[in-house]
Amino acid sequence: MRIADWSRATPAEAAALAALFQRAEAVAPVGIEQRAEDVRNRLATLGPDSAGRTRVGRDDTGTVAAYGEVADMGTADDVLRIRLTNVFHPDIAGDVRAELHHWLIDQAKQLRDNRGSARAVLGIRCAENDRAGRELLIRGGFALVRHERDLVLAVPEEPPAPALPSGLVLTPVEERYDELARLAHNEAYADSPAAVRPDQLTWPQHATGHPRFLPDLSCLVLAEADRSDNPVAGFLFALADGNTDTPTAILHCLGTRAAWRRSGVATAMISRALHRARSAGVGHLRLKVTDSNHHALALYRKLGFVESGQGFAVLMRQLTPEADEQP
Repeated sequence: MRIADWSRATPAEAAALAALFQRAEAVAPVGIEQRAEDVRNRLATLGPDSAGRTRVGRDDTGTVAAYGEVADMGTADDVLRIRLTNVFHPDIAGDVRAELHHWLIDQAKQLRDNRGSARAVLGIRCAENDRAGRELLIRGGFALVRHERDLVLAVPEEPPAPALPSGLVLTPVEERYDELARLAHNEAYADSPAAVRPDQLTWPQHATGHPRFLPDLSCLVLAEADRSDNPVAGFLFALADGNTDTPTAILHCLGTRAAWRRSGVATAMISRALHRARSAGVGHLRLKVTDSNHHALALYRKLGFVESGQGFAVLMRQLTPEADEQP
């Protein structure tokens, strides 16, 4: 299959992109959105500055057969983080993949230069079974850095009762804590190179404004005696999973600030979510975790989560002026 025309992605193409993503995920999963409303939300979270760094390829029948995206993920330790995404119809020609790869790299260089950053790091997902895609990336200077595990847990008949140390309380997600939750989120994920750290503009689409946000299964943990400006110690934002036959909730955003890690905060939030899921008729919880996050992975397995087989690899590459000659 070849591409007859390339254009920029628009919200009007969300349904066609979702159809492509569904087909690609069935063969080589990387955890990308598969519903039109989620694709529209994804495009919205890119923001107006990055919206132009998308590319949609159509074959000679007009069917969407390829997609590319370059997203600004913010700066950490003076290094600009850039997320690359490419999705293809399973029958796409190999040279189309190479063409889109080069376009992604060129766009990333432009983004780095526009931001005035001397250093940038690129990150991209690759399906575990996508040998050709991984080889193309490695030839281009990328290296495998980790595996993302997709875990699932059947909601038990009698979920464990949430328990927290003295001074910490579970509370529903409320609008008055919105900005504090965002700041807590970005602090908790500061040491994760691939994590999204939204600004005030993009936070709603990432959390409470997401079209599939589940407020009843979501919660915050507050430190009652916190002397800092932010009492939010932990957060859990859940989404409905529309891609499964069994009613399933995704623990989309689950984290604990460093000062309260290993104190039972995550266990308490998940236990609460299990109780709420049971009452709502939700049969499974799902989440993703990096295999290098040994403590979190061990905790989730202790709670009964098992691998779904939908995990993927993450590869990264430095993007410095010295490395610009690499393909």
